[in-house]
Amino acid sequence: MVYNEFIKCEVCGCVTRIRLQVGWLDEHPIAVTCGKCGISLKGKVKIGQEIPELKFKFENAEMVNATPTTLPDYVVECSGEFPTIKMCEGWVLQDNFVTPFIRYQQKMTDFNNYKDFGRRVATLKHTINIWPQYKRVLQLYKGGNREYLIQEIKKIFPEDFIMCRNELEIIRAVRMIEVHGFLLPLKPEIISLPEIGSSILKLEKEQINSFIEYLNSHDGYGLNQMQEQINVLLGEFIETFPYLVPAFSLQFCEEENIDFETEGTTTSTYDDVKQFYLDTYETLGNLLIIPAAIDNIKNRDDANNFINNDAGIVSLDKFITSSKAHRFRLYNTNEIYMRTIDVRYNQKLRNAIGHNDVEYETSTQKIIYIPDPRKREKKLSEYLLEFEIEALSMFKTVLVISEYLYRLRELELLSKGVKPLPVEFPTKERRKEKIYPNEKCPCGSGLKYKKCHGRI
Repeated sequence: MVYNEFIKCEVCGCVTRIRLQVGWLDEHPIAVTCGKCGISLKGKVKIGQEIPELKFKFENAEMVNATPTTLPDYVVECSGEFPTIKMCEGWVLQDNFVTPFIRYQQKMTDFNNYKDFGRRVATLKHTINIWPQYKRVLQLYKGGNREYLIQEIKKIFPEDFIMCRNELEIIRAVRMIEVHGFLLPLKPEIISLPEIGSSILKLEKEQINSFIEYLNSHDGYGLNQMQEQINVLLGEFIETFPYLVPAFSLQFCEEENIDFETEGTTTSTYDDVKQFYLDTYETLGNLLIIPAAIDNIKNRDDANNFINNDAGIVSLDKFITSSKAHRFRLYNTNEIYMRTIDVRYNQKLRNAIGHNDVEYETSTQKIIYIPDPRKREKKLSEYLLEFEIEALSMFKTVLVISEYLYRLRELELLSKGVKPLPVEFPTKERRKEKIYPNEKCPCGSGLKYKKCHGRI
């Protein structure tokens, strides 16, 4: 269903027709620009799903009475779920124009891709709604308040399978927040890869323990400190994701089907997502020490034994003193843990942001930047949707490394003498049916039973 609303710019009086593709989100932001004066016309739409109703709220614009046949100065196609055709003059977009919903069903080529996209967004929407409860658990774990921590965990997860009888079970319960709330909808394939997670537990213990000690002895790199960096980023993602939904939808399409020149987003501007991009980049730059060192241990029996690289990083000490730009150059498709992170980013754009050498062109949604401050006459550009795809890619990489970090924290507890406890499923459940190794674990982790509770 397409809904039309007309808004009048409070600066120049220009009338813009908003052609909203009504989707299944309850609300989403709208970010458009006045085609005449260039002022930002940002707002939000609330969509009644059970009782059909739309409520708009805009900055710098007021609603005006008009009919769908009224010829506005400009018309903009809006969607909370999909990319849209960029702003046109009022006569261009006709009523029979293909809607974003139909257009992107075609670009996804397989209806199952669309259904998968919908399921994942619904999961992330649930994560946003339940985030205050998740956040309480993370804060209580950080503060070490075990009594209230267990109380809050039991409000979220089934007590029968998340028993919290010792530190190993408690840390697993806390980890389930990332698995359920973020990893499963954003990077579900990672928890089923055999080399990710359980294989870390099989690496040479002395080397792993030595690496853990090294991290804990360096400020900003301790296991708990890096986990807190991730937790902070999870909160930022919760705030930013409504802006990123159209960019997220593109991972379900063939890349060659996307025309960034003519299609953009009406949920965000560069300023809406810039800080999340920067913070994700910075966090990831610190976390890269984990896959790099684990690859060194797995392939060369020494966390300090780096292979030759053009970043000049030859040891853990050198990694810590290197710039983020150099750390990213460690990515190597021949190293299993580095290869699995599969990150996408624009280093030159990141550097330009750091030097304030960036301009944003609202009409085209182009981010124009100077890649080399010594050659200011040379400029490059990237579209906002591409920028947001990179932000999502880096965030998903953070979630992958978080899986590695979780395994290191498990090993740290084991080295301190915390012992895994036998799994105790409820008697009635045990009588009902046998749990086979390749079935999903009843605890709700999303993992196969043999890789979760059945592994102990």
